[in-house]
Amino acid sequence: MKLKPYPRLYISQSHYDRLREKADHPVLRQARKNLSALANGFLADPLIVVDETGHNSHLIRARKMQTRVITLLAEYKRTGDPDFRSAVLADVARIAAWEYWSWITWRQGDARPEAIFDLSYGENSATLALAFDGLFTELSAPEKKLFVDTAVKRSLRPFLHVMKAKTKPMYYKHPHTNWNTVCCGGAGMLALAMAGQCKESEAVLEIVEESVAPFFKSLKGDGGWPEGIGYWNYGMRYGFMYLLSWERATGKTHKLLRLKGTEATLKFPLQFTPNGVPCSFGDVNRFGILPFHYAAADRFGAEEVVRELDRRMALGEVARLDGPWPNVAELALFHPGQVSKPKDGAWANRALVRGLDWGYVADRMPDPGLYMSIRGGTTDAPHVHRDLMSFFVVAGGEKLIENVGVDDYMDTTFSARRFDLYEPSAHSKNTIFLNGVSIGDKATVRTTLIDGPGFEGFRIDATEAMGMMRDGPVATFCGRALILVKKKGILVIDRVVVSHAALVESRLHTFCSVKFGKSDVAIRGKKQRLHIAVAADNSILTKPGMGIPSHPGTEPDTMIRFVSGKKVMAQTTAYFLTHNGKSTIALTQRGGRTTVKIAGDISALVRFDTGKFSF
Repeated sequence: MKLKPYPRLYISQSHYDRLREKADHPVLRQARKNLSALANGFLADPLIVVDETGHNSHLIRARKMQTRVITLLAEYKRTGDPDFRSAVLADVARIAAWEYWSWITWRQGDARPEAIFDLSYGENSATLALAFDGLFTELSAPEKKLFVDTAVKRSLRPFLHVMKAKTKPMYYKHPHTNWNTVCCGGAGMLALAMAGQCKESEAVLEIVEESVAPFFKSLKGDGGWPEGIGYWNYGMRYGFMYLLSWERATGKTHKLLRLKGTEATLKFPLQFTPNGVPCSFGDVNRFGILPFHYAAADRFGAEEVVRELDRRMALGEVARLDGPWPNVAELALFHPGQVSKPKDGAWANRALVRGLDWGYVADRMPDPGLYMSIRGGTTDAPHVHRDLMSFFVVAGGEKLIENVGVDDYMDTTFSARRFDLYEPSAHSKNTIFLNGVSIGDKATVRTTLIDGPGFEGFRIDATEAMGMMRDGPVATFCGRALILVKKKGILVIDRVVVSHAALVESRLHTFCSVKFGKSDVAIRGKKQRLHIAVAADNSILTKPGMGIPSHPGTEPDTMIRFVSGKKVMAQTTAYFLTHNGKSTIALTQRGGRTTVKIAGDISALVRFDTGKFSF
């Protein structure tokens, strides 16, 4: 394969040239300033500090090293100061000298480079690739040898070794794990950089192409990602780094960048972080803008994405661009330096993501005043929680109803005991419980859109997901409707039918102040208020609870429990959430139809077929 001259990866010569041009955009000016300060700090202090007792400390070290190397490289390109170049080469020598690249093999005491090819290998490979690519035209023969020898011994040969083994690594061709693109994307970038320098590159690229294809094809047309927004950032960063590098190196269009889902996925994390507030599901419900997002949006000409990224930066997300990757340097390299034009109708106020069955509904997008995200789909994917049917509510930019997330990885987090922990279990989620239990493992629910006079939302059928008991299904029907009413309030309706009498419970969680009434609850956030009125067709009790976080430094959440007063054969529970106001709610059933009457600050009627739970 004939490739373009160096630099040939996704940081192009024009990107390096941009560092020396006048910066008119405020985000770009701040990025340049931060780049210089960070690079000079790295020059003065080469120490990399990691908590060796922490989860995957070798991976944290790899990220800190990547941040150092790319920051120093960018500042060298900007200033021409040879001290920054020398620091890059010294860091590359350090990477080459590390006895272990992997935390996993370090724990096992196996220092063979070919013993594994894990996330640390992928990230270290990308670091070597970008440094070699950026400096290639001025490297001496000994300097080139350092790069090539390290690449072959520590990355390319180990990659081929594990990929050609009879048992392939779990991430090979896996459509739903960030490991695929991080490991293969890093190896692929290094293979592109080393093409013409070593014989292993061509074989590595062939395997990389095979492996990453299912990852991007799984995005369907709407670009949804089952590992959530945090792991979207991780997996997509390396996936797009590789694909953009491949296009630049070959001068051709990559077939995976022609897919509708690949372009659509650029909106996915922005749809589930209203005004920067994370409302995703599963592990790492956090999101900060990574500059690869700008590079990918520029590739597709997605001006509405660039504009929203800029709007988020103005809201303060720029403050998070100090890790865990070289975000300051990449922002200075990839920000387009101009204000994009808005596009009418670019953001729908409601969406159900195909292939994922997550959804959101809001009064407006992408800057909602009232917003709800909902969790349908399956728990049969990496990093998931037992959170089907659950939801988040954000009002006035403040999260008032939320699932409890994992805030610290421990050895049990990824063990067979994972769901014994409070945070990944259903007990910390805004979902339905029958006789004290909820969603089982590897379960799936079906989600559809529903509409009516003055309302729009979602219907979830979770009957099969509730699992089995000793003599049959837990429920003969279990469903939930989540509805935005007149774009001013949120109505949740839970309908359960069982074969044997059961306690029925709907559960909510919040970290805000809560005041309990007999049939209502008042939530007080820092600035926003949420009133919850509840009604049911049987007696209903409103009960407080408290979360049991695994980490002693984590404040517990407050649990809001709407529980049937006795065991029942069927129950409909409805509760209405009013933002900065107060409403009442009542249920009436007649002729197989149920009517939910909302009165007060918001007045509305929502009717549905009781038996079929259809709207």
